[in-house]
Amino acid sequence: MKIIKGNLKNLLKFFILVFVFIITISFAFALTGCVEKTVEVEKITLSKNVDINGNPTEESNSFKEGTKEIFLVTKVKNMKPTDNLTVKWVYLDKNLEINSKTFIPNKEFSGNHVFRIKIAQGFPFGDYEVSVFLNGTQLKALPFKVN
Repeated sequence: MKIIKGNLKNLLKFFILVFVFIITISFAFALTGCVEKTVEVEKITLSKNVDINGNPTEESNSFKEGTKEIFLVTKVKNMKPTDNLTVKWVYLDKNLEINSKTFIPNKEFSGNHVFRIKIAQGFPFGDYEVSVFLNGTQLKALPFKVN
């Protein structure tokens, strides 16, 4: 009889330990699901063109004089409607901001967002820079040339 009581005690202890372990693991998984993912800009690329999915097809930091449009592809992850991505295009030779655009997603967004600058008469010869800002903080400034 003592052997049976001892085995029952050990079996009960084992089940309690397993139960506590399962509860602890479940709680840990629940907490990781509640952690808010932060927005990331994984890649920023200047390109002469993009494909139908917004992928850069001709990465470059040098463009021919008279080029009518240039693409900036930003690959983002976990962007929310409370986030914003802004680009500012500057013609450095004249210290002139020539364009500024902001992207704010309607819902959570991950993927490529393409900014396109178009100048009907074409870009004049010179040095340029495009700066990328996430929620007002500058992430990167990409210099490029038109020659």
